[in-house]
Amino acid sequence: MLADSAELRSRIYQDVADMADGGQSPLDREWLLGYSIDGVPLPLIDAQGRGIRNPAAWSHSLSITTIEKGRYSDEQIAPGAWNYPLAVNKHGELDPSNGKYIKANSDAVPVIYFYKPVPHTYLLIGMVQVTAIDDAARVSTIELLEAGHTIGAVSTQLERAWVERLVKTRLHQPRFRAVVLEAYRSQCAICGIPEPNLLDAAHIRGDKDPDGQPVVPNGLALCSIHHRAYDRQLIGIDGDRKLHVRPDIVEIVDGPVLASALQSLPNTWLKYVPRGKNAPDPYRLEKTYKEYVDALPR
Repeated sequence: MLADSAELRSRIYQDVADMADGGQSPLDREWLLGYSIDGVPLPLIDAQGRGIRNPAAWSHSLSITTIEKGRYSDEQIAPGAWNYPLAVNKHGELDPSNGKYIKANSDAVPVIYFYKPVPHTYLLIGMVQVTAIDDAARVSTIELLEAGHTIGAVSTQLERAWVERLVKTRLHQPRFRAVVLEAYRSQCAICGIPEPNLLDAAHIRGDKDPDGQPVVPNGLALCSIHHRAYDRQLIGIDGDRKLHVRPDIVEIVDGPVLASALQSLPNTWLKYVPRGKNAPDPYRLEKTYKEYVDALPR
């Protein structure tokens, strides 16, 4: 078994960050469980689904995971800081699995923080420091570590703005993509292309809009072509999910790509959308459609 050390943790984190493209790309459960370093297997998450990964020979936890709406979901208390629940047994007592995690707090040993928005998909948030343990409330406080400092050391408005952008980039944007693609079964809502690498999670209303929350009803899984066309108002989608294409685009004489991707869309409807609570919100669609109409060439 590999001996725990600051140098080893740094190497592990760099491997994970490289695989996750700095936190922008999701990590697969099988990759995390099959991870090895220096030829030695070292699963990065708990195989039994527990939120804390405690390598047997190590004195401190290696990683923690929070799950979307799970029993041990975290709570953001500030940009880059979260309340993370401690594990309890069926009697409401602290579970022994907390021991190495609590020791990581007392010895100031950083741990890797993963977020699991949908089954089998993990997002890398970063290295965190366990900065407080509240036994009575059964909760801990974790803070993002950057350049060796926790966000608790951030003092200026500029630094706080930087932390907010960092958290948004690592958590909110990748989470939105993961939950939208999961709801749409990884297929474009317009053409049905089923390749995740060619799909984006498009916002119906932008995040600066009051209705622009990063939730599935405000999202559409779109291939790169249709996402760009939607954002540039080359196509519109009304509240009934009917598709519209800017007239001058329809009139362009070109090859089969344009004809198939855009010119064939007028008077058709979105075909590949989830039902129920995850369906695209008609109000948001119609609001964006009116902007499309207002922007049409006169």
